[in-house]
Amino acid sequence: MGKFVRICCVVGALIVAWTTLAGATVLEDFTTALKSGTADLSVLASYEYKNRDDATSPGKQFSLRTRLGYRTAAFYDVELYAQFHNLTNVQEDFRFLGGGDADRDIIADPDGNRLYKAFLDYKGIPDTLIRVGRQEIILDDARLLGNIGWRLNGQSFDAVSATNTSVKNLKIYAGYANQVNSIFLTNVDLDHFYLFNAKYSPLKNHSISVYTYLLDTEATADAARDCATYGFRFVGKPAPFNYYIDYTHQSDFADGEDHDADMLNVFVGGKIANKVNLGGGYSYISGQDGSDRPFDTLFSTAHKFNGFADVFLATNGGALISGLQDYYINASTKFAGFKFVAVYHYFDSLEDGSYMNGNVNTKIFDGTYGDEIDLVLIKPINKNIKLLIKYANFMQDDKTSNGTANPTVDTEILTTRLEYKF
Repeated sequence: MGKFVRICCVVGALIVAWTTLAGATVLEDFTTALKSGTADLSVLASYEYKNRDDATSPGKQFSLRTRLGYRTAAFYDVELYAQFHNLTNVQEDFRFLGGGDADRDIIADPDGNRLYKAFLDYKGIPDTLIRVGRQEIILDDARLLGNIGWRLNGQSFDAVSATNTSVKNLKIYAGYANQVNSIFLTNVDLDHFYLFNAKYSPLKNHSISVYTYLLDTEATADAARDCATYGFRFVGKPAPFNYYIDYTHQSDFADGEDHDADMLNVFVGGKIANKVNLGGGYSYISGQDGSDRPFDTLFSTAHKFNGFADVFLATNGGALISGLQDYYINASTKFAGFKFVAVYHYFDSLEDGSYMNGNVNTKIFDGTYGDEIDLVLIKPINKNIKLLIKYANFMQDDKTSNGTANPTVDTEILTTRLEYKF
């Protein structure tokens, strides 16, 4: 947290110095802004059961998460916001990165406290928001940059960002981050992370986004994650249909080498009855192709994609050697205040052959991973309380292919959550 603490100290010192030098009136305005702010509170109770068909026992977790935030009123076009986060695991029969029960399956929610958000918003430039400090970054559908909101700790960034909407139907985002605050309550320093995203909406319910993300980690070896990520995304909702298509390419940047990978996502859906929506999609994520490394989905909310059993989270970090083809259909409806969602996935690998892993010639699994059924039920109890139940069942297919074992295993996850927001 060293970089962030230094930034906060500098910003705080500047505010104090400004209010002191400006005199009693400014100090009074600053005090009024502090007193006239608004608070927010969310309390989430969660139970998760995870069973992988391996040598470990099922993971079991019952947790209580609390987030308390406060935003000041405007003070000379500046607003301050801070959010404190606590996760308490009442039942912690699972393992996680760096701890937990080693004989249990992984559930990535270590308990602890953190300052999850702490930023300054400046709104003194017309149609522009400048944000400095610890913040969530969610761009487009969170496929490359997100807050990993499904996990209980979430992900934020120490960053500077600017959003401008001065041109009609155009939203431009530019950002720079130097630290990632992970779901494991760890802080990952970066040398540089440059972000650019422009979204243009020329027609009602239609938009196109173009983006560039340049990642430079602190690693200096050729195997560093450092990469340049470029792409575009079309989204349309011409009632009663909806669709999206995005394509992203990754190449070398900074110290990282052998980045030449692609990702393609396509979805088409629509309303087929009064309250029934049906759709289907395809996801293509390239894997190890000779010396070219797998596609890295950067700091995405990966749980949202490729099945809720979280079998393919290795796309974050670029470790899915065999690549992925995900064919899926989904259906949703609302009845008696409940929302039901059902999704079926068929997962196939993409690459074949072998590659050099150091000095070892390593074969690539080139069979079918398996298929998965996901079920979700959501029920708003009132405007402040929401119930969610989610079940995911991944079923492995080919045990071996190309003389290589299927890297996946049968996985079941059941999650129940009750959330209160104020």
